[in-house]
Amino acid sequence: TASEFAADLHLVHAGQALPKEYSDPVEFFRRTYLTEGLTDLLGRDVMRMAGDTGASPVVNLQTNFGGGKTHSMLAVYHLFSGVPAGNLPQDVQELVADAGGVELEKLSVKRAALVGTYLQADSPLIKEDGTEVRTLWGELAWQLGGKKGYDIVADADRSGTNPGAALKTLLEQNSPSLILIDEWVAYARQLVTERTLAAGSFDNQFTFAQSLTEIVQSVPGAMLLLSIPASDTAQDGQGNDIEVGGANGQAALDRLQNVIRRVADQWRPSSKDESFEIIKRRLFRD
Repeated sequence: TASEFAADLHLVHAGQALPKEYSDPVEFFRRTYLTEGLTDLLGRDVMRMAGDTGASPVVNLQTNFGGGKTHSMLAVYHLFSGVPAGNLPQDVQELVADAGGVELEKLSVKRAALVGTYLQADSPLIKEDGTEVRTLWGELAWQLGGKKGYDIVADADRSGTNPGAALKTLLEQNSPSLILIDEWVAYARQLVTERTLAAGSFDNQFTFAQSLTEIVQSVPGAMLLLSIPASDTAQDGQGNDIEVGGANGQAALDRLQNVIRRVADQWRPSSKDESFEIIKRRLFRD
């Protein structure tokens, strides 16, 4: 069914994804064809997590709607799950060897997966110990470092203001760290309102975006992967309305693109010539 092909980063991170093709790293890579673009992305990630300061620190997985960005994020997420490369399919083992042959299980990568469609803007998220997390940076800190990590940005989270230097402290104390942000536009467009929301203001969201991209570049072992919808050139730079979501979404897209394009490598997951191999690997065991 169509739903079996709909990857969901949030459910995988929360341990709620049912099909093994998405939740189990070994099965995921067994059913995933490594395109030239995906091989390039994973290779960069391995080098960055291993401390190579020349590897791309910020990558924008810019695709059209349904273009494979969530699946690509899952590939990166699973690569640093702690499973040894020797347990993964041969093509993944070769990729890791080409990127320096590091032992993946010894990297101890902290992973944060922020999916905008699952995050609340108007009320705090209550964690297991009662901690109230309000903002995107508060959730990032919690996922990377738990209560200790959250305490670093707690004041900024409560006030809805950019954490600034505290964000650098957070990443330095939790390196190597992999930050995945999906559906950021869907989250940011909720902030276009006259009301005061727990998540902070629309403007502060993009101040944080600028701080995050700049600080990730400065911290060895920190990497940010995010997805900003590709503009539809046939509509004078407007984003696909299905994914962007009206005027508020377009305003969020424009602001995020202005921030992200200055520092991020733009990347696409596959070419049309690779579609057959992708489908073949996904559908058939042999």
